[in-house]
Amino acid sequence: MRIGLLRHFKVNCPHKKIMTSKEFREWSERYEKSKVIKKAVEMYGIEWDICYVSDMPRAITTAKEVYSGNLQIDKLLREVDNAPFIHSDRIKLPFEIWHVCGRMAWLFKSKSQPETVEGTRRRINKFLDRIDWSKENILIVCHGFMIYNFQKELRRRGFKGEKLKVVKNGVLYQYIGDKKKKS
Repeated sequence: MRIGLLRHFKVNCPHKKIMTSKEFREWSERYEKSKVIKKAVEMYGIEWDICYVSDMPRAITTAKEVYSGNLQIDKLLREVDNAPFIHSDRIKLPFEIWHVCGRMAWLFKSKSQPETVEGTRRRINKFLDRIDWSKENILIVCHGFMIYNFQKELRRRGFKGEKLKVVKNGVLYQYIGDKKKKS
């Protein structure tokens, strides 16, 4: 059995180089609604039996480009929110600092983040526990940080595949598992 993980296309949402926590949050809200930049995706000739997709527009747009059947839209596949790790209108930091420190705050269980590490893991496992394991080739289209965490859970369940550190937009990652163990 094969699971394909695909991050949505790159989002067309430029940002300032230096910003306050409020500006970072405003940028995050714009990002959620912005259009994607479509590109060709190498799907390796695989005929996907089913496609699960995050309910966010950028993921749905991507899924419609690579899969011609009915999409199984699921909010459990939404990206892990990346909130500002501090709130201050006086402190301006580079965009990358806001982004990386938000993820570090998530990792270190800061109350600044809306979801915990355990919450993310529970959400992924809830999704995995309810999908249709009778399908041979399952495509999942969602988000970068979600895929980063998702692949860890797949490996815990015995799947083999690339250990991702960076998840690229519009790139398919494949994980192979034993069907008997999953259903």
